[in-house]
Amino acid sequence: MAAVAKGMVHGQGGMVKVVTEAGGGRVLGVHLVGPHVSEMIAESQLIVGWDAEPSDVARHVHPHPTLSEAVGEVFLTLAGRGLHQQ
Repeated sequence: MAAVAKGMVHGQGGMVKVVTEAGGGRVLGVHLVGPHVSEMIAESQLIVGWDAEPSDVARHVHPHPTLSEAVGEVFLTLAGRGLHQQ
C-alpha cells in the first residue's frame, strides 16, 4: 500500500497478495493487510467468486489515487503489464 499515492498520502503500510492457479490461471484468493482494506473486500470476493483470471481484472479501472489502485497494480503485474514496482 505504501507504493500507491493514497497510501503515501496517509503514511499507510500494508500489502495485497493474490494467489492464482499455476501458470496465471484463475484467482484462488486475495489477501489484504492494512488500514482501510475493508473497503476493498467486496471487489476481492467478486474476483474469486467469478473465477476471474488476472488478465480479466487487469482490464478494469482502479482509479488514482485510491487504495484500490494497489489491487489493480497486482493484477497488472500478474498479467504482464506492471506499472510501478518496488
